[in-house]
Amino acid sequence: MRKLYLLGIMLVIKFSAIGQQTYWQQEVHYTIDVSLNDTEHSLEGFLKLRYVNHSPDTLRFIWFHLWPNTFKNDRTAFTEQTLQNGKTDFYFSSREKRGYINRLDFRAGSNILKTEDHPQYIDIIKVNLAAPLLPGQETEITTPFHVQLPANFSRGGHTGHSYQVTQWYPKPAVYDRLGWHPMPYLDQGEFYGEFGSFDVRITVPDKYVVAATGELQNEAEKQWLKERAEGSGQRAEMKTKAVGSRQSAVGKKPVGKKPAYAKASAVKAKSKGHQPLPPIEVGGGRTRVPQTFKTLQYIQDNVHDFAWFADSNFVVKQDTIQLASGRVVRAMSFYRSGKSEAWGKSVQYIKDAVRFRSNLIGEYPYNVVSVVEAKMGFDGGMEYPTITSISPGMGSKDLDMTIEHEVGHNWFMGILGSNERDHPWMDEGVNFYFDDRYKAIKYPGPDYPKWLAKRLPDDPNELAVDGIAKIKKDQPVETPSADFTFLNYSVVVYLKTGILVKHLEHAMGTPTFDSCMRAYYKQWQFKHPYPKDFQQSFTVGDGKAVNQFFDTLQQKGGINPMVHGKKLKPVALFSLRNYDSVNYINLMPVMGYNEYDHFMIGLAFHNYTFPSHNLQYFLAPMYATGSKELVGLGRIGYTWRPNKTFDKIDLSVSGAHFSTLDGTDSNANKITAGFYKVAPALRFTFAKKDLRSSIEKWLEWRSFLIWENGFQYVQKSDDNEYYPTKGKTTRRYLNQLTFNVADYRVLYPYDVQLQVQQGDGFYRASATGNYFFNYANKGGLQMRLFAAKFGYIGEKTLSKQFSTYIYQPKLTAVRGNEDYTYSNYFLGRNENTGLASQQIMMRDGGLKLRTDLFQGLQGRSDNWIASINLATTLPKGLLPLNLPVKIFFDAGTYAEAWKKDAATSRFLYVAGLQVTMIKDLLNVYVPLLYSKEFKDNLKTVPEENTFWKKISFSIDIHRFNIHKATENKIPF
Repeated sequence: MRKLYLLGIMLVIKFSAIGQQTYWQQEVHYTIDVSLNDTEHSLEGFLKLRYVNHSPDTLRFIWFHLWPNTFKNDRTAFTEQTLQNGKTDFYFSSREKRGYINRLDFRAGSNILKTEDHPQYIDIIKVNLAAPLLPGQETEITTPFHVQLPANFSRGGHTGHSYQVTQWYPKPAVYDRLGWHPMPYLDQGEFYGEFGSFDVRITVPDKYVVAATGELQNEAEKQWLKERAEGSGQRAEMKTKAVGSRQSAVGKKPVGKKPAYAKASAVKAKSKGHQPLPPIEVGGGRTRVPQTFKTLQYIQDNVHDFAWFADSNFVVKQDTIQLASGRVVRAMSFYRSGKSEAWGKSVQYIKDAVRFRSNLIGEYPYNVVSVVEAKMGFDGGMEYPTITSISPGMGSKDLDMTIEHEVGHNWFMGILGSNERDHPWMDEGVNFYFDDRYKAIKYPGPDYPKWLAKRLPDDPNELAVDGIAKIKKDQPVETPSADFTFLNYSVVVYLKTGILVKHLEHAMGTPTFDSCMRAYYKQWQFKHPYPKDFQQSFTVGDGKAVNQFFDTLQQKGGINPMVHGKKLKPVALFSLRNYDSVNYINLMPVMGYNEYDHFMIGLAFHNYTFPSHNLQYFLAPMYATGSKELVGLGRIGYTWRPNKTFDKIDLSVSGAHFSTLDGTDSNANKITAGFYKVAPALRFTFAKKDLRSSIEKWLEWRSFLIWENGFQYVQKSDDNEYYPTKGKTTRRYLNQLTFNVADYRVLYPYDVQLQVQQGDGFYRASATGNYFFNYANKGGLQMRLFAAKFGYIGEKTLSKQFSTYIYQPKLTAVRGNEDYTYSNYFLGRNENTGLASQQIMMRDGGLKLRTDLFQGLQGRSDNWIASINLATTLPKGLLPLNLPVKIFFDAGTYAEAWKKDAATSRFLYVAGLQVTMIKDLLNVYVPLLYSKEFKDNLKTVPEENTFWKKISFSIDIHRFNIHKATENKIPF
């Protein structure tokens, strides 16, 4: 019995293995009739689907993709992803610009099929079959459908009356050896479809030029397109002869009347409210002049998707391509401007791409290949079987390379139908590898001037991959599309995969590699290969090369290992060449200016480069022409990047020396005074659980050691005037602990900072919060909340009050002499007149009014203060020019205002206009309304109470944040 039992297990295992080795895939055949309503920007369609079950399983339902529902509301997977990737155009779009699919009525014969919504995604539906579909059986499913085309936010929709009809029909999800693959539509992450055939009839107003997947069947339309290509660019339908021939072929139909198929589908769907379009009327009941329609038929076998495009302004070019076998393929290009030099050569680019791929991989199997110029919601291209769309505005070389890449997707996506949502490298990465081979033949040499080429590595793509890997922000190549960060989707999926495939080619030898690729193509064309199938096709000899390739796909890391003990080499400006073995000391001129040192010029040397070094330094000594001193700033730091808990740990020390005062002594000699600063710091940046997260948290300790020398004034006996002389150097310190959490998301970003400072005899605790409310038409409301508590360590004395004065928080604008850590750039820290005197710093209460002449009105407190700062962009179109103008409102209170007989009201406020430039780094403030206390005191000093004197500005370099500046796309 034991032996029989073991034998039974072995037989089960054996036959299971055989079953696993038997490949199968489902088969679908579409018959679709669809008409375009270019008034409503909608489609009326009827689908007949023959579904053949080649699987060993009995199916009781079929998942369908209803991808137009992606654009129905702002709670879809697409919306969430685009927001994560920094786009808000769809989220804030109006209802009129959105789209959907409805009026569905799934049937099998006379049986109405029950449907179930997907529990998570509105663009997926489960259609329950009328009876179980056994292995080897087929079923026919029909449904009418209505599609409201959205504005083109992603790949498809419409831009005015130019139509990009993609992902538009009810489409069954793939059922393969791994099961069902229902997936929501995503902007980052493409598709997976069942192979089969399409017979599609498209009805459009007569004026439209249509480009579509597959072969056009209407001979009259073919002739019209030929005449259009050969003519002067005028619409061929204006030629009487051509109009007559086409009308006899496709028929003349007035507005509102449907072709026969549409009438039939309307009757079938009456219970669902699916009605033919009514005649379009103009005021007074007059019917508009009838518009003629045409119905075009396209057929195509062995494809898994169908897309079409319609535009009345398309220029058409076409030619034929004879392949090595002698078979002839028609190449067609549809674009919008006959004057475009680049698009004028587009057919030749198509021919070059098809011949290149056919000779290297395997022959192009279809009879037509088309390229369409279309706005798609992004720059670049998007591929579909036999046709691709490409965004406008490219030069000749860029268009050639884009056409080659997108036409190339007919091989890696169209013919080799891998699951590119889960394994994007099999599509985009391998395709990119062939782009490089095409470029090496057609455009050898670098893409940039010779002087720059000498400073860059031979393969800049390797630099990009190594740079991301060095800071441990990369992801394995074998990662699903939706899980990649925005940057890694480009760097890892395209660049790194392309490099790794090139390494595989070199390891195997080009002839062997090409032979394996041709075998892979031949075996898996019109099928669904998975990574294991790719690996098997490239396993030759001991398989070491391909095994190493697949091991690398699973790993993070760069391309080139960094050599230990790199040699040092000075270089003017920069160099990235041989970055893996050379540490460059970059030398560059540096200049500066302030009111006391005047123009400063020097030579900076640093090693801030890409990929970044663990030990980084920047030193910028400068000679000051005003103070005649050596001034400057610098920083040196070391970064650890642990694998857990902390993303990075930075230990650094920075320093600076500049002048802050100038004057003329009793001997008519110019003298200056200034500061020296040394600031050691230790920062812990917490690791993210999800690399796609936009949240950053860090904790930092920093100490400021500051030496200052000022002036003391002595009276000269000759004229009894007081003259400055250099005073004694004083020393002070400040310890600072900061916790910061920020979410750099594009929608409603915020940051919160908690800070505690301690110095000689005092402490200061503060909380700052920033929140941005996005407006639908761009712009928004910036809100800042601030609160601070000040206290004395030990007994409060008059000397302590005086010595801690600059640390005490206040409501009104902070001046240069109050920047007690010397952390921001000021033109003149101690100026009372001139432009430099009008510079302020956004800190503390932030009320944007210079009240430095009125000590009692600054809202300064040695207890506590609190404030709110609001700044809103103006409605679009309010100003004749698109100026970066905002309205600001600041209000605050402080402890002393709540005392009995307080000198001011409990709340002080300022409001006015704000001009913001250079990524918020330069701001100009014009106060227009303010508290009565400010108004009354300004009246007492007429020379200060002028429009120009009340204007202030800030140079907020200390607030620069690379995440905000790059919309959180750069992970440094």
